[in-house]
Amino acid sequence: MIEIEKEKQNGESILSIKNFSVNFDTYDGTVHALDDINIELVEGESLGILGESGSGKSTLATAIMGLLPSNAHVSGSISFRGNEYINSTTVNPPRKKLSRSQIKMLSINLRNMRWKNISMVFQGAMNSFNPVYTIEKQIKEVYKIHTDLSDDEIDKRVVETIKYAGLNPAVLKAYPHELSGGMKQRAVIAMALALNPDIVIADEPTTGLDVITQAEIISQLKKLKSEGKIKNLIIISHDIGVISQLADHVAVLYAGKIMEYGTARDIYINSRNPYSIELLRSYPSIKNARKTVHGIPGSLPDPINVPKGCRFYERCPYSSDVCGQSEPPIVTIDDVHYSRCFFANELKKHESNINEDYENNIKFGEDVLNVNDLVTYFSLKKSLSGKLFSRNDLFVRAVDHVSINIRQGEILGIVGESGSGKTTFARTIIDLIKPTAGDIVYIFDNKKIDITKIENKDDYSLFRRSTQMIFQDPYDSLNPKMTVFDIISEPIIAHRITKDPDEMVKMVKNILKTVSLTPPENYLERYPHELSGGERQRVATARALVLGGVKFLVADEPTSMLDVSLRAGFMNLLKEIRNKTNLSVLYISHDIASVYYLSDYIMVMYLGVAVEYGKASDIINNPEHPYTRALIRAVPVPTPDWNPGNIGIMGEIGNAINVPKGCRFYERCLYREVKCKYEKPEYQRIGDHWYLCHFSPEELDSKINWSQRDLKMIISPMIR
Repeated sequence: MIEIEKEKQNGESILSIKNFSVNFDTYDGTVHALDDINIELVEGESLGILGESGSGKSTLATAIMGLLPSNAHVSGSISFRGNEYINSTTVNPPRKKLSRSQIKMLSINLRNMRWKNISMVFQGAMNSFNPVYTIEKQIKEVYKIHTDLSDDEIDKRVVETIKYAGLNPAVLKAYPHELSGGMKQRAVIAMALALNPDIVIADEPTTGLDVITQAEIISQLKKLKSEGKIKNLIIISHDIGVISQLADHVAVLYAGKIMEYGTARDIYINSRNPYSIELLRSYPSIKNARKTVHGIPGSLPDPINVPKGCRFYERCPYSSDVCGQSEPPIVTIDDVHYSRCFFANELKKHESNINEDYENNIKFGEDVLNVNDLVTYFSLKKSLSGKLFSRNDLFVRAVDHVSINIRQGEILGIVGESGSGKTTFARTIIDLIKPTAGDIVYIFDNKKIDITKIENKDDYSLFRRSTQMIFQDPYDSLNPKMTVFDIISEPIIAHRITKDPDEMVKMVKNILKTVSLTPPENYLERYPHELSGGERQRVATARALVLGGVKFLVADEPTSMLDVSLRAGFMNLLKEIRNKTNLSVLYISHDIASVYYLSDYIMVMYLGVAVEYGKASDIINNPEHPYTRALIRAVPVPTPDWNPGNIGIMGEIGNAINVPKGCRFYERCLYREVKCKYEKPEYQRIGDHWYLCHFSPEELDSKINWSQRDLKMIISPMIR
């Protein structure tokens, strides 16, 4: 049991969770989701809940909200301002012990608490809204259900609330699909703040958002907290950087147990639990991204068959026999810092166990891909009247005159916000989308293949065997009705590599070993739902590489659905395969630290245009384009001391239909002048590093509307 005696020091206890456990009845057995959780949230505090998927974070949030499903059974209690409202009686009460009226009263009491006392920003903003209601109607519902205010007063409150969240009241008339991801997330935050609740729970509020939007959401939550609009915050995330920015205290959750608890500084600077330490080591921050990081091997224990001893025993690099035999004790480090570990006092201050990157040993070969002046437009269908009376056709300019070369063994990273054209560019160069104009030339086996003009069947077969893609979501890209063997062997059958069943099994087993799914016999007959997220992504990689002759791989956001501990393992796998096979990789992500960790060169895209290109170290250490500078400043560093301040960008990314006549970045640029609006910028070149802008580096540094020199003073110490 963890006793947290901080309420007397920091203020009155507002939420108390004592000896709280949650189990779920399932057909396979009892799932032990939470075990003996003890947490105190005091007035004015921000609490972070950190852990991998499956640790029990969202179960804890839904329990606090009183939203546990009907198959849940609890022990212990949750109290709000001293009033115990969640316990074994209030959650799915036995019908024989309580009358129907008592059960109804419990339900009413919980409903009255929600939104008024405790509200929640649910994970996945798109799924939080009804798609057929406007934003205004959905926020109004909160007031109509929980207050007796008049319609005029509700209208006034709704406008005030949406402004609190940093949105223009005009968005109230919009439907969810008409808003960007960041705007939807702000609207969800506005709904959570509607009734001025005492506690706001934010469950993965930045998951799936690009780095600029993520930084804006973090800044908005910080602002709302400092202004008192958010009185108390519980932030739940698997993202170490997000938690470090928003939490005063952090509880590290693993397999339903709190492994470590302390201030944010305790957890990030002086971790005393192996799980916390390994979690931090697996995070490639922009500060150490050119050094090797290591993921956590293995996966969480089976929640039905819970281990007898420490739950982290099987994955822990510090474990001994005693760890597997008995439950570790709670060790007090200092006033409010606790660790569940036999060796908490013996673990040294957390130091990143990382090695220098071996990038200099890699020698690139000849070009494998030449993309010249690539254009991909999507025509918008018009109504009949539009076709009759409109002279101009409308197009989405997804990719607009992009040229790039990729050499054998090179990893090119592409970064940019959602809507920048990254995925369209990738899908176009591997012929999943037909280009509007331009040339896409592959060089395989000394043979040039222009896929925009390809006619020869043998050439197309060679192109298809030599290029593969790993898609963003391993949950959607694997057929749920096929076994791992069927999934991986499908390309072998499609390309008629062999008809010998034994040879096919051998090929599948070999590629499973290559992607570290061993022993392969344990995976052949398993289905995707029986695999962890990291295992699914490795199966997707195995499918892409099983043919053996793959020379060019596109990886589109391959780690966006993975926990931080799994990301490092997957990125190291890609590096290892590249080093062994001289594979060329196009790696797409909005996670700039990950791109920096993996890539040799980086291209930055904005609204369909490549705005900067160069060596990865040049792009990160010496960004020149205003957009690149803003992107890098927005990347969170996993330390409580990090503060991005003004990231140097205005508004949200525009649409690719009515693009500016001059510079694409004009509307959001803090350096802009009149000529930027009407004149197309030229490329500024510094060796093999170029960027698309009217201004030289010296001119950008001297612009008076925003001091880039101040920005470099802030960023440089972080990335050296």
